[in-house]
Amino acid sequence: MRISQLAEAAETTPRTVRHYHRLGLMDEPPRLPNGYREYRLEDLIRLMRIRWLADAGVPLGSVDTVLSVSAGCEDKSDAVEDLTALIDGIEAEQAKLAARHARLVVMLERAASGTELSALPTDLAEALDSAIDNSADQALADSLRRERDMLELLAISGRAPDELLSSYVSMLADDARRSSYLSAISEWTGLEGRDPASVEAEIDHVAQSLISLYPDGFAGLPEDSPDNRPAMTLEDIIEDPAQREVVARVQRRWTAGPHEGR
Repeated sequence: MRISQLAEAAETTPRTVRHYHRLGLMDEPPRLPNGYREYRLEDLIRLMRIRWLADAGVPLGSVDTVLSVSAGCEDKSDAVEDLTALIDGIEAEQAKLAARHARLVVMLERAASGTELSALPTDLAEALDSAIDNSADQALADSLRRERDMLELLAISGRAPDELLSSYVSMLADDARRSSYLSAISEWTGLEGRDPASVEAEIDHVAQSLISLYPDGFAGLPEDSPDNRPAMTLEDIIEDPAQREVVARVQRRWTAGPHEGR
């Protein structure tokens, strides 16, 4: 059969067949006296197998290795390695797609209900929204919004430990701890615009209040950069010096451990 007939039988094009010739995936049959190449059944079978593997996602660079197993090659390690890598890649992509799907479902649910979209877990976003809506004064509500924004910033950047996010939910669900937390946030709000040297006692009190809520601390916050990604500094996140000093003291205590001094 001619190349056009071969390509049609395999549902591809003569150009593709010639490409396989150039890659060495198919041998070129000798030319007949009339100058045309005459393809045989074995050529069609080879072409169909190449197309079958390509459709399954096997890169053309691995096709010859995989087909060598069918040809009776005793050493199957290369083919097994290539196929295993392909499967691992597909599974990784499936995991990414599943995560995206779950994230989009949450976005759709929040959009449909008229709720502001957030990168935070739904239960945490709802708990913070409830705390904001029920705030005693506007200043506290604004501070809670800023707290939510900072948590979302950490979540989007991948620097919010799961333990931190889940602990916020449990803390806000506990009446006593929520009251202590809101009190500390209210005091933290009152530090804005004040000279850190003049509010040393207040800074220390707020820091100790926050430490008491999370005595064991959390790993993986912005100061830590184990994977060498550019770390966000406290200056990037908190503009006010007095408020920043509170967070710095809390982080230092967590880094030193619950039994160490400041």
